[in-house]
Amino acid sequence: MNAALLFNSDDPKFGGSYGDPIRDFVFGLGLIQASGRHMKISVGDVLTYGKYRNQEQFESLMMKVYSSGTRALYHEDRLGDVLGVGTVYALTFENMTVKLAQELHAALSEDSSYLGVLEVNYAHGPHLALFRNSMIPLYRVEGSTCRVFYSMGEEDSRDDYEIEAMSKLGFSDVAWEDRGGHGTIFDDYDTLEHFQRIAIFRDVIQGLIEGGEDAASELVMVLEDLNPQLFTVLGAAVVALERAENAEDVAQAALSGRRYLEKLADVLFPARDGKLNGRRVGKSEYRNRIWAYISENSRAYPERVEVLGKEVDRLVEEFNAGLHGDREGPRILKALANAGELTAALLALNPSKSRQPYYAFQKRIVEFLREAAERHGKRE
Repeated sequence: MNAALLFNSDDPKFGGSYGDPIRDFVFGLGLIQASGRHMKISVGDVLTYGKYRNQEQFESLMMKVYSSGTRALYHEDRLGDVLGVGTVYALTFENMTVKLAQELHAALSEDSSYLGVLEVNYAHGPHLALFRNSMIPLYRVEGSTCRVFYSMGEEDSRDDYEIEAMSKLGFSDVAWEDRGGHGTIFDDYDTLEHFQRIAIFRDVIQGLIEGGEDAASELVMVLEDLNPQLFTVLGAAVVALERAENAEDVAQAALSGRRYLEKLADVLFPARDGKLNGRRVGKSEYRNRIWAYISENSRAYPERVEVLGKEVDRLVEEFNAGLHGDREGPRILKALANAGELTAALLALNPSKSRQPYYAFQKRIVEFLREAAERHGKRE
């Protein structure tokens, strides 16, 4: 799940400077590192101030933000004293487990500034606006590994302060990570519609894959790192199956499954001329290109090539059979879930290579540069 740890930034002990001491308090516990959980963290004030004009609007907004039906553990007296008169500061974690949220809540509760932990639902408009789109993406953590984010255009303004701070908080491997086009003007994937598609996909597959909710949450996060556009394809397939009334609807979902594998191949192993290991790897040979990616990234573990490659072949056959009306809806749905599991296994072969932060935004970036060049030419 996604979860926000909430703090009273106006607690007197902070003296107006609260970001660093809250960071040190949370990560200094060691619970996050010990969990080994792969998570991304954003930070910032929950910007509700000025978004209401009277008491009725205030109460309505607070209900939508803090009592929207998601899971929460609050110190209600502390939270009530802050809302409307102070500023709530949040550390928002993508892909936290319920167990870790409970452990953090218990450990943080002794501090007077801590208000509670809230499950954040990006498919709910107020949560998307306040806990994602208004926050500053700052870290990726996994065990004792930490990456500090920077976005395109910020290379020359990076400051090692955060690197040094996290190195003192139990992280032995700390370095920079380029977020590319994520969160920039080129990012079209910060909409409510996009996250509603993600929610449908996550809710359906968590009952079909090993690991349930936690595994589905992690898969969603790593797919977004790889290419947010993949959710457009997967979401379309799942929605089609949810509404399927006949064999033609199932065939459409199977087609979406095949398109997903094609797009996955485009990201992991772009088409090229010639052959690799005796197989053509052109645009239409998406199956061979996924095999090629597996081969290139499994040299230390050759036994994985056959296992993962056979799963690729099986899924291609399942989706092709669905296209011809030879598979029932539940079987295609299971294949879509298996495609997600396969993706996670492929990305685990080479996590750094699987993060391509500019890929999904290439078209927008090229269009922007072309328009800028045209405007410059007209001025001359």
